[in-house]
Amino acid sequence: MPALASPAFRRFIAGALLSNVGSWMQATAQGWLVLGLTNSAAALGLTSAVANLPVLLLSLYAGVLADRVDQRRLVVATQAMAAVFTAVLAVLTTAGAVQFWHVLVIAFLVGSMMALSSPAYQALVSTLVPQRALGNAIALNSAQFNFSRIVGPSFSGVAIALGGLALAFWANALSFVVVVIVLATLPIRNSRAIGRLEASLWANISDGLRYARGAPVVPTLLLLTVAPALLNLNYLVFLPVFARDVLDIGAPGLGLLTAAVGIGALTGALTVAIARPGGGSGRLVIAALIASSTGLLIFSVSTWLPLSLVGLAILGACQVAYYATTNTLLQLLVPARLRGRVMSLYILGSTGLTPVGALSTGWIADHIGVQLTLSICALTTILVCCLVGLRSRGLRNLRAGAAVS
Repeated sequence: MPALASPAFRRFIAGALLSNVGSWMQATAQGWLVLGLTNSAAALGLTSAVANLPVLLLSLYAGVLADRVDQRRLVVATQAMAAVFTAVLAVLTTAGAVQFWHVLVIAFLVGSMMALSSPAYQALVSTLVPQRALGNAIALNSAQFNFSRIVGPSFSGVAIALGGLALAFWANALSFVVVVIVLATLPIRNSRAIGRLEASLWANISDGLRYARGAPVVPTLLLLTVAPALLNLNYLVFLPVFARDVLDIGAPGLGLLTAAVGIGALTGALTVAIARPGGGSGRLVIAALIASSTGLLIFSVSTWLPLSLVGLAILGACQVAYYATTNTLLQLLVPARLRGRVMSLYILGSTGLTPVGALSTGWIADHIGVQLTLSICALTTILVCCLVGLRSRGLRNLRAGAAVS
């Protein structure tokens, strides 16, 4: 694990793990809170959409910020504000005064802080490790995120049992404070932006868009993220439907399905970190996305729980391999002065479009059923990958060792 040789990266990833465990604790407790306040599944969907909307609205602006200001200060400031907003929710819940609109407003505000900090956070990783260890660092970062996705909801259940919903919110607020302290004290060699500070906001955005459109391979990597965002990632929205109506395993089984995704994702992240410390290749990007879509296809057609779990584990493992490899290659290909803006496009494509996909596939699923809908999504993504693989020689021949900018 070459990235772990860096003391700064070890502290960084430990802080990130703590913060993500807190975030998953809050997400779990927030779902229970909304359900208790509204007794409405639609309200749960609305809360999720409101929390993710800032990614769609703010990603391009956040990318410019990451290239114009000190990246560490930006991440520290947004994490500190997220701690304040989370603490407000904790206070309201503790006092028994929380209402649904409070949850929506705070979810939007916290989501905005995460959207503003995400490109800078992604770019910050490259300042903590040597270029040769960047792929390993990004894969380990994916591993800690997916490990937190496994343990965070469990910790939330313990916290709720011990002190109620508010305790989970207090824990997340504290985790934000800890990560602020960790980031503020890291011995980072250079987190200061290299971009042209005198240019206007729109000029900076246009500069990033022009580069992303004209650079070799970069447009292909960015556009390829759109297919899974619109099609594959929507399986998360439908897991409760599969648990209740397709597999007939109820609420406890829903946790089992989620755990299968998390275990697969953790396994995939660790495998990439160990086997591809340099960052992987364009062929791995294509193969991983095809394999994750195949896992989705298996899950979508299965009515037997063991096979469904296998499909979800494959999906989770290969999905992480795809995103970790794409992330690494982009950071290696893109000049440092443009890295924040290009990473904002990556986040916009890979995350910001998921609410659009969820709404459209949800409407389709109401008419033709969730199993057929997800099967079509998986097959469409596989077709897109095959076409891109055949048409893009640059992506097929791309290797991390030759991508360092």
